[in-house]
Amino acid sequence: MQCLGCRKLSFRKEQTNSEDSVEDEGGETLYVLHEELYPSRVAGRHELSDAKFLPFPILQIYQETYYAICNKQPILAGIGIRTLVEAVCKEKAAQGKNLEDKIDSLVKIGVLTSDGADILHSLRILGNLAAHEIRPHSEKTLSVAMDVVEHLLRGVYILPKVAANLPKRKDSGAP
Repeated sequence: MQCLGCRKLSFRKEQTNSEDSVEDEGGETLYVLHEELYPSRVAGRHELSDAKFLPFPILQIYQETYYAICNKQPILAGIGIRTLVEAVCKEKAAQGKNLEDKIDSLVKIGVLTSDGADILHSLRILGNLAAHEIRPHSEKTLSVAMDVVEHLLRGVYILPKVAANLPKRKDSGAP
């Protein structure tokens, strides 16, 4: 089958079995339909455009996290989101003994605003809950978290690359 929106091709598998049946009020047997798409995807979630500009280790983590979300693996997706934040900190040489300190360090070195750091701390906590408490987060929560991470990746890596050929500011010395 082919998506009419993104035009990607998928294989669709439907199945039912007698173990997953229920009777309606009229006594008729209804079978639960199980549907799988390969490759899976979450409606409305597209892969980050221009991801090719990401450093390779970050691109690899991003793709794995994206696939975890699309394949409805909420614990792995939560861990992946936290790992993306940690990978950005590592790549930008953020200092600190733990991820909390490293996120704060991104503010000091000018990569993030303090409001941005507060949001990344929320993602850190989300990932910690997934990793240490084995807590799955809802699809909506993971989608918002992935939006935040994608915004970070665009701002830190992608926009500087695609904007490199724009006209540069000339310092005239005047205010």
